[in-house]
Amino acid sequence: MVKKKSLEWQNCSEQDLSDRLGGVLDDLALPGTLLLLKGEMGAGKSSFARALLGWISQSGGTAGSPTFPLVQEYRSNSGYPIYHIDLYRLKSEEELEHSGIAEQIDDSSALTMVEWPTLFPDYFESYTSEKAKRRVVLIQISHGDSETRNYAISILMSSSPGS
Repeated sequence: MVKKKSLEWQNCSEQDLSDRLGGVLDDLALPGTLLLLKGEMGAGKSSFARALLGWISQSGGTAGSPTFPLVQEYRSNSGYPIYHIDLYRLKSEEELEHSGIAEQIDDSSALTMVEWPTLFPDYFESYTSEKAKRRVVLIQISHGDSETRNYAISILMSSSPGS
C-alpha cells in the first residue's frame, strides 16, 4: 500500500521556493528518495533541483542542468550521493536501459532527481504503483504569473517492509 501526502504552491518565486523547501526537506531530500520532476520545457525543473541542492549540498548553488552529460553527481552535506538525471535527450526506453542510468535511479542509498520521466511512462510506472518499494516524490511544475512557478508535490510513501 502507498500512502500519499500532497502540497501545492501557487505563484511561487525562486526565493519563495527556497524558503518553503526548508520546511519540507525531511519529506523530499532523504537517501533512497526518487524525485520525478515533471513539467514542460522551461517550467523550472532544473531550478527546483538547484534550489533543493542548495539546501542539502555545498555544491548545490552551482548545479547546472545535466542535459548534456545526462547525470550530474553530488554529495549531500551528510555524505549520501545525489544524482540529478535529465532524460530529455534519450530517444527510447531501450536507450534508457543501455545508458547505465538505471543503476543510479535504483540506488536506494541516494537521493535521485529525474527530469523528464514523462518521456518513459512505462519505465517509471512501477515506481509510482501500489507495489512501489521506496519513497517517490512526484513534482509537477508549471508556469505561474510572470516570474513565478506553480508546484504540485505528491509524496508517495510505500508501506511495504523496509521502506
